[in-house]
Amino acid sequence: MLDNTCETPFLANHSLTQEQALTHASDLLRCAMATAYECGDSLTGSKRDLAFSVVHLVEMANAMVERSLR
Repeated sequence: MLDNTCETPFLANHSLTQEQALTHASDLLRCAMATAYECGDSLTGSKRDLAFSVVHLVEMANAMVERSLR
C-alpha cells in the first residue's frame, strides 16, 4: 500500500507548454526503449521476450506522443 504522507518523487513543471511536455515525454520514452532493448539483448528465452515486449509497448506509446506533436 502506498504511503500518501511522503512527497511525490517527481512533479511536472507547470510552466511547460503542452508541446514541451510531450517532447520531454517522447525523450523519456526513447530512453526507456533503449534501456529495454539493451536489457533484452543480453537475455534469452521468455525473459528476452518480455524485455522486447516492453520495447514494443514503449514504441507504441511513443508513436502516440509523436502523433500528438504534429
